[in-house]
Amino acid sequence: MKTVSARLWNRLSSINLTVALCLLLTMDLVWGYFCLNRRTALFTPLNDLGLIPWAQTYGSHNLLATGWFFLLLTLLALLAVNTFTCTTSRVAQLLRAKGPGGWQRLALRLAPHVMHYGLIVILAGYLCSYLFTQVLTSSTLTPGSHLSLPGSGSQVQLLAVEPEYYQGERLAFWKNEVIALRARLLLSDNTGQREAILSCNRPVRFQGYSLHLIDFAPKSLNGMKMKTRIDLHVRKDPGVALYLAGMALFSLGLILYFYQWIVHREAHR
Repeated sequence: MKTVSARLWNRLSSINLTVALCLLLTMDLVWGYFCLNRRTALFTPLNDLGLIPWAQTYGSHNLLATGWFFLLLTLLALLAVNTFTCTTSRVAQLLRAKGPGGWQRLALRLAPHVMHYGLIVILAGYLCSYLFTQVLTSSTLTPGSHLSLPGSGSQVQLLAVEPEYYQGERLAFWKNEVIALRARLLLSDNTGQREAILSCNRPVRFQGYSLHLIDFAPKSLNGMKMKTRIDLHVRKDPGVALYLAGMALFSLGLILYFYQWIVHREAHR
């Protein structure tokens, strides 16, 4: 007689549950499409506040427009559990019946399941980011000023701003406008100091934080009377490690799957 835990595992790993969750996710996303129409401002603070503070403020006070999002999180969590139990059950079957070909053939047969595990880890990384990310908003630096990173005892100082101006002739309205900017930063911690270059497409990572350039001044030679400054978006995201681990697992599964395809093609030849 099956135990309660065994019956629960079988239900969670059911393909019928997978189909039902996919249908519910589709309907929920359609609902979300209509809720998001002209209401995107409700979700903009989510990146700065994090999931729990956002849910306690914007989310809980506008349930008619945000209810679909909470349902989406619930359905995704159930889908992750369903994928894990289903994949684990299949992996256990493969390990018990290894069959001819040894461990090499078994590794190839595990390829899609490795990809499933990678996807679960990536989803866990997204949840971790929304739950535990620390964000420092409105962080502005001027030459010589510094910013302290909470919980690390480290400081970031702006040494200089090096703008690159448009010097071409084809786009006259861009003449003397800043088209690229490099900010030289001095990073200080208990181990010493080092310099780093920050630009729009080149964030700086330091003590678990990532520093992103979101705005600056002046933006042209005509605005040189303005005070030089850079505006930063500073965040500490513990989910990044999970993203990278999930991507590595997914890539490993793709490589094994591709190798398996080559082996089968050669065997048929």
